[in-house]
Amino acid sequence: MPTPNTPPPIRPHTLRTVILTIVGTIVVVFTLILLLAWRTSEDSSEGVALQTRNSGGMMGYGVSDSSSISSKAIAPSASPEIAYDMMAPTMPSPMPPIYDGSGATAEEREEIGQKIIRNGYLNLRVDDAEKRLTEAKGLATQFGGFVASSNLQDNAGVKTAYLTIRVPSDKFDSLVDASKKLASLVTSESSNADDVTDQFVDLNARLKAAQAEEAQYLEILKQAKSVEDTLKVTSALSQVRARIEQMQGQLRYLTDKTDYATLNLTLTEDTRIEVPTRTWEPLESIRQSFRGLIIALQALVDLLIGLVFYGIGLLLPVLLILYVIYRLTRWVIGKFKK
Repeated sequence: MPTPNTPPPIRPHTLRTVILTIVGTIVVVFTLILLLAWRTSEDSSEGVALQTRNSGGMMGYGVSDSSSISSKAIAPSASPEIAYDMMAPTMPSPMPPIYDGSGATAEEREEIGQKIIRNGYLNLRVDDAEKRLTEAKGLATQFGGFVASSNLQDNAGVKTAYLTIRVPSDKFDSLVDASKKLASLVTSESSNADDVTDQFVDLNARLKAAQAEEAQYLEILKQAKSVEDTLKVTSALSQVRARIEQMQGQLRYLTDKTDYATLNLTLTEDTRIEVPTRTWEPLESIRQSFRGLIIALQALVDLLIGLVFYGIGLLLPVLLILYVIYRLTRWVIGKFKK
């Protein structure tokens, strides 16, 4: 039996509890560090995505981000005092009418004319890509169009030319037929037509309404009697003018696309077998091969050096942590054994 001055013996399960508590604490700390790092990266990604959505949301078609004055509340015959009271700058901007896809009427189509965007694609096999490229450029001038872009590439002796031609829409079919005559073989051909008459009708109607609204504001501006009234009407005018310029730009774009059709040509040269003409220099080939071998060995050594240093940088913290746990465990065990 132990004497009254002898400390009670340490039970085995107490030692295990202490060790498990230390290891558990370390695991919890590392888990919290990993969770904190993950949460930080997630917040950063969400911030970038939100910024992208906000910037993209401002590019909606026909949507204004500022307040404007409703044209319905203002008429040239109204008195300036009544008109200015109704021009509250905090009122939301009236949404311009949006094309609903219902289609243009026969009268509107007759007034504007049919508006179609035409695009074509031709892949041709030719005997001489460079020569046929020059002839294709001549076709663009012949049919009253122009060359939008051209490119000539040489891949292991086989040349390929890429050409984009734009011509008046009524000359598109003639250009396609003439382009086919340049080829020894037509490998693929495709075309598409997009009827945008309804969009023309919609844009023209909206543009006329905006121009009428602008005229009303100009009349009211002539009757302005104070600086505040002038500033209100000028602000409304600037917003209407911005909408008008946007619609005019869209009309110019559609007009350009419908007035001129686009043909994309790919001219691939036939594969030819030619006798090599350059002098054969085996010693030069050996020198180039030896130089390539040295470069490859240098790259391999650089890779091994990088792996060694990266490995040390990644494993060193882990080894230090394991060593601290090992020393701490031995110290605890030694403490309890005493």
